[in-house]
Amino acid sequence: MPGVAATTRPAEPPEASTGEPPAAARTAQGRELRARGKRTMQRLLDAGTKVFSERGYHAARVDDVVKRAKTSHGTFYLYFASKEDLFRALAIDVATQMAALAADFPAIVPGPEGRASIRAWLARFHDLYEDRGAVIRTWTEAEMSDSEFGRIGGDLVIEFTARIANRIRPAGPDLDPQVAAMALVALVERTSYYHATGTLRTDADTMLDTLAAAVHDGVCGAHTASPSA
Repeated sequence: MPGVAATTRPAEPPEASTGEPPAAARTAQGRELRARGKRTMQRLLDAGTKVFSERGYHAARVDDVVKRAKTSHGTFYLYFASKEDLFRALAIDVATQMAALAADFPAIVPGPEGRASIRAWLARFHDLYEDRGAVIRTWTEAEMSDSEFGRIGGDLVIEFTARIANRIRPAGPDLDPQVAAMALVALVERTSYYHATGTLRTDADTMLDTLAAAVHDGVCGAHTASPSA
């Protein structure tokens, strides 16, 4: 997840939604889009996702996106002010979906049902990573810690870990919830990254079963295991 390595601030409760339309539903001039405009914007977003994934953020150019979308520079600038503006829309979309997923992180309870609920949540994370992984990997690999995108990524990690820390606190009273949540997020994100890029060569079910066991037993086992003699 973008910002995992660079984030050092303590977790804070996430702020309430502003209720504004998603960034991808507005043009560079701030106008609301009609159906045709939304289709054109989505084509540019899809093209941008592919170009950023193939070339990396820094090497990607507006010209590459325009050619991939089979449109014109004039059309591009009707919807986005720049390459950075396009990537901002993609990043905010990912951050919004990740924040919603974090809000659904289940209570961590002992036993098979508790592990199954963690496994179901991890499957949703996996599906999101499969769908938006190109943006997430570009974001992570671009090393944007000092940019606006680095701030967005850092804020996302803070919100994500805060939600999970709130679940860990009652389930693992002997654990530091912030440290445990950050470790959990890093474990899940890095495993998903290595699986998506082919470094981790195993099927998705095996990966999810193993992650669920590590997360669930790591928290619930922290205060149930007998101390060493």
